[in-house]
Parts: sequence; C-alpha cells; structure tokens
Amino acid sequence: MSDNDMAVRELLGRAVDDVTVPAGRGSEAVFARVSRLRRRRRVAVTGAVATAVATGVVLGSGGLPGAGGQTVAASPTAGEFGGGAAGFRKLLPSGVGKIREVSLMRLIKQVPNAPLPKDVGPYDGDYAVTRDGGTGYIAVHVVNKPKSVDPDPCHVGNVTPPVLKCTTEKVPGGLLTISLEPAQKEAQPSYSGETLKARLLLKDGRVLYIRDWKGFLGKGSQGPLLKTFPLTRSQLRELAMKPQLLP
Repeated sequence: MSDNDMAVRELLGRAVDDVTVPAGRGSEAVFARVSRLRRRRRVAVTGAVATAVATGVVLGSGGLPGAGGQTVAASPTAGEFGGGAAGFRKLLPSGVGKIREVSLMRLIKQVPNAPLPKDVGPYDGDYAVTRDGGTGYIAVHVVNKPKSVDPDPCHVGNVTPPVLKCTTEKVPGGLLTISLEPAQKEAQPSYSGETLKARLLLKDGRVLYIRDWKGFLGKGSQGPLLKTFPLTRSQLRELAMKPQLLP
C-alpha cells in the first residue's frame, strides 16, 4: 500500500470532530446550529472576523442516506465558489455528472454517527459523482503536517495494491504525482473499482491528495460503478493544480 493510499485512508478514518448525524429527516435546524458552532470554533482558532457564508448542505433528496436512513450532511466549509458540492462543482469541467457531498467512511463502514474528519482545505471532503446510471467518487484532502511523505511514490517496490502508470512532474510550487490503482476485491467493500490518485507535494510541506474513483460495490454502495473515471487523467491533473483547493 502506497503512502498516498495510507494517508487518504487514515484521513477517512480519523475521528477528530464530535459532530454527529441526528436520526430522522427534517432536521435542518439542527444542522444549521452545528454549522454555526463549527464556524465559531474556527474563528476562535484563527482570530479572524466571521462573515456570513452559504454552506451548501445537502439534505433530503439531494443527500445520500447512511445506514438506517440517516442523511449524510455536507461540510460547512466555504471556499471561493461557495461551500459544499455546489461550490466544488464549479471547479470541475462540464459534463462530469451530478455532484453530491457524502462521507465515504460512513457509507463504507456503515457507521452513520461516525465523527467526520477535520477539514483543512476549503473543499476537503468526499463527493459522489453520478452519471449514466453509475456512481463514482472524488475525494479531496489537504494535510498540513504529514508524519511522513514518500519522496518518490512511483518507486515503492512490491506493494499491494500495486502502483501502476505512475508519473511525477515538477509543477509550480512542488511535485505532482499521478498513479493508477487497479480494481480489487476486498472484505468491505466487496469490490473496489479502479482509482486514479493525485498527490501534490508542496514546497512548504503541505500535501494535497485527490482520489478519482470509479466506485465500489457492497454495503453502502450507491449503485453500479462508473464505466469511466469521474475525471480523466488530464482533468485530474488540472483539478490538482487549482489553488482554490488549498487553505
């Protein structure tokens, strides 16, 4: 398993926030209160003056259900183009499909009340991409101070899953690596589709990870796998270079 994969999976499983998903639907007021509390905590840490922002929460028919029918809410973080899936969609090319913000940890692990990982970048999160009857995912995560970073992830040796079609290039600000992870059968999910992974290692030590995933089958699956990646390799590279993803 590559450092990229380990870092992304660690992020998905990290419990650093005490916000839980309330049971039942029709809980917009509760989510609004949670969003306000989380914004206040961010203001207390940074010392910045809070401003009113739209928070792109996906509820009701726009959200994806967790185990037991609970709705997975979008992150309240707002970036240059607004918060949640609506803002993230503006960073993507046309024709990608319908975008919804979800929690892969809650979907795959089937733990609807699992704490969500802390957002670092303005568009950190997991996004379901639905088109042509299938569902894939784009996951974005920024790490400010990673414990360790492989300087050359394209030459990691004999690892499982293997790192295929791996390229590393110098780009303004750092090094960009894009690799392919083949489809594989796992205990949970029962089947994982192919994944394109991008890792942008910045000169200041921060790392941007993007997972471009055809989807999965098994518990928590939202439908058949996409026949093609949510983003092509060139589109993934373009997304990784967008400064709007960085805090």
